[in-house]
Amino acid sequence: MSTTAPHPIHTRTHDRDRDRRPRTARSFRRHVPTSLTEVWQRSAYATLALPLALASIVLTLCGRSSRAHRLQCAAAYRFLGVSPLGAEQRPTPAGRVLLHSATSVAPGVPALILVGYAYGNTIRNLTYPIWYGDTDYQQAWGGPTMAGVWSVHAIGGLAFFAVCLCLVKMLTNVQAALARRTL
Repeated sequence: MSTTAPHPIHTRTHDRDRDRRPRTARSFRRHVPTSLTEVWQRSAYATLALPLALASIVLTLCGRSSRAHRLQCAAAYRFLGVSPLGAEQRPTPAGRVLLHSATSVAPGVPALILVGYAYGNTIRNLTYPIWYGDTDYQQAWGGPTMAGVWSVHAIGGLAFFAVCLCLVKMLTNVQAALARRTL
């Protein structure tokens, strides 16, 4: 009985065959932050994107579009890891900078609100005994003990924070795509 190795063409995995996971699992994983550094960078960009877009609109209308372009590229590179192709070599027209700034306002507003609410709500839930220590907590979620109330609020706050971080990553992915295409 002879054993022959299969022909190499039959052992190769093609790109379409390699990843047989359902499409929803692949697309969801793309929106989950992978490290604490990414969480902080995405949160910082979500916080700065709206003020930066508004400042860039003002700078462009005042004739300083090259300065606005440098600011937008630096923020996208520093916080999102996006380096617009040839951004340093080519002069960017004012219309392109204005287009990017105006379209960055739309995802910038919900991103800023979401980051503020997520961090504020999480801090408030983790420090529940400080805020509501003097109140009657027997009827609160997790009561009748303060330890139960605090643990329920802490777990709920952290779960909400995780969901918000995924939403922030989705919004900053939109902003990264805008930076790649318009800057």
